[in-house]
Amino acid sequence: MVKVYCFSGAGHSLSVAKYIAEKLGTDVLDVNKCGHADKKCRVAVVVFPVYCQNIPKKVKEFLKKLDSEYVAFAITYGGMSYGNVLSEAMTFTLATVVAGALIPTGHTFLNGGNDFDKEQLSLFIEGLKSTEEITVPKYRKNIFADFFPEWRSRISVKISKSDKCIKCNLCGDNCPANAIKEGNINSNCIRCMKCVTDCPNNALSFGTGLILNLYLNKKRRKRHMELFL
Repeated sequence: MVKVYCFSGAGHSLSVAKYIAEKLGTDVLDVNKCGHADKKCRVAVVVFPVYCQNIPKKVKEFLKKLDSEYVAFAITYGGMSYGNVLSEAMTFTLATVVAGALIPTGHTFLNGGNDFDKEQLSLFIEGLKSTEEITVPKYRKNIFADFFPEWRSRISVKISKSDKCIKCNLCGDNCPANAIKEGNINSNCIRCMKCVTDCPNNALSFGTGLILNLYLNKKRRKRHMELFL
């Protein structure tokens, strides 16, 4: 049995997960809402985004409890840097890693779209038939990547609530970090932007600081999906 698991904030990873699940004839399971029975399967496809060149904490916790024989990682990033995330993800599971994909998508803080290379991703899906463990090179990681990444996100990105908020608390119900209630954010926030994306009344918005803006506005080379099969 193949199961597709997803952690997604702004929706880029969810778009990838839905495509994979559709091709496999299955549904997408939310990493944040999986019970014990949901975490057991023969082949697991885990889709998640890179945050500050790191794996989201919730994904790390999920991988430690995942009970599968084989696993494949479909990792999305905002077209800048994925650090050493694929190699690091492999250390959190005892399953044999049979496929990996590093997928450039739109950047969360640039309101980027959810486009990705479906042809390349189809090759990744084919790779799920393998039982051979892949080899992944160790990539270079920014020396500041592990320096309080969640704190750095909080001081660089401000989330604001407008009077459109009706206190439905959909944001709180869906938050992977228990970081918001009725539009009011606490220090647990990881700036995944799920609350901003999910709000039915567009009551939440965000702004970025000067240093982050300089980083986001840097000229970037075009990235292509990288596969490990």
